[in-house]
Amino acid sequence: MLSIPGLGEISAATILSEYGDIRNFSSPNKMLAFAGLEHSIIQSGTLENKGKMGKHGFGHLRYAIMNIAMTILRYSPTFYDFYFKKRSEGKCHRVVLSHVCKKLIRVIYSLEKHNINYNPSLVK
Repeated sequence: MLSIPGLGEISAATILSEYGDIRNFSSPNKMLAFAGLEHSIIQSGTLENKGKMGKHGFGHLRYAIMNIAMTILRYSPTFYDFYFKKRSEGKCHRVVLSHVCKKLIRVIYSLEKHNINYNPSLVK
């Protein structure tokens, strides 16, 4: 996790202290749900829409991940390009930042699960 540019020791410790052992999660979507970064689902009869951020998880973890994502945007060209791609689609800053957080969690999950270092060419 420390191989991600912009993610320092304190940030990594914050993430690990909140999540515990990341290998206990069966998918990155479960990590997103744990942090409250998944979208809520609005159902009515036969209609089903994706709503706003669920916020059912731990607020401290969600706050920390949002702040870490802001720092990573400065140091990682991959995340920076992803941010501006989403901004060019017309999304506002906070929505795009939540997308960056989701991407970050998926990258962290993959790095920790397979015990590999961050490689920007592998991140899509």
